[in-house]
Amino acid sequence: MKTKDFLIKSAGIGVQDALAATEQLGRDSGLTQKENLRLRLLAEELLGMMRSITGEVEAQYHAEETDHRYTLCLASEVKMTQEVRKLLFSVSSRGKNAAAKGFMGKIRDMIGAALLPDENGLSFLSGFSLGLMSGAAVNGPAAQQVSADAFTWSMQKYKTGIDQDRDKNEEAWDELEKSIVASLADEVIVRIVGTRVEIEIQKAF
Repeated sequence: MKTKDFLIKSAGIGVQDALAATEQLGRDSGLTQKENLRLRLLAEELLGMMRSITGEVEAQYHAEETDHRYTLCLASEVKMTQEVRKLLFSVSSRGKNAAAKGFMGKIRDMIGAALLPDENGLSFLSGFSLGLMSGAAVNGPAAQQVSADAFTWSMQKYKTGIDQDRDKNEEAWDELEKSIVASLADEVIVRIVGTRVEIEIQKAF
């Protein structure tokens, strides 16, 4: 089963309809009330992720289910206006002292830096204080492109990476434990090809 595609705007337009459809998908596929609440929480977190990347953003959202495995998808084509470029440069200029708070905030900054079409974004990603990009790998059709223009990031790979030295990554683990998404989701995938950003949350019940 799958919901229809919803147009989501950063001002909040489309969000409530998308959340209602996600809940209906959960009910139709037999989730308990508690399970459906968790699914909605994940959808709420996902729909809120794009808002602070570039200001005005439009994205397409849908949710789908197969054998009680749910995938929540948000995709946006970011238009590189002068205002957007200025905002992204502001993200990358923070470097190792990134001001973003929390796991989701770090992912938003990571996406913002990756969208920069030059070495500024790459220098930020390579020096990210929490190593969010340590699990990144270019794959699929994008593998033929320059790494600045195409990559995939996986939450599970990130967890594996920081688990190798928990003492050194104590702050990162603390943020993971406090994050709704990191606690409830089985996987979070971020794909960026050029200026197209796709965020996918996976959860099995």
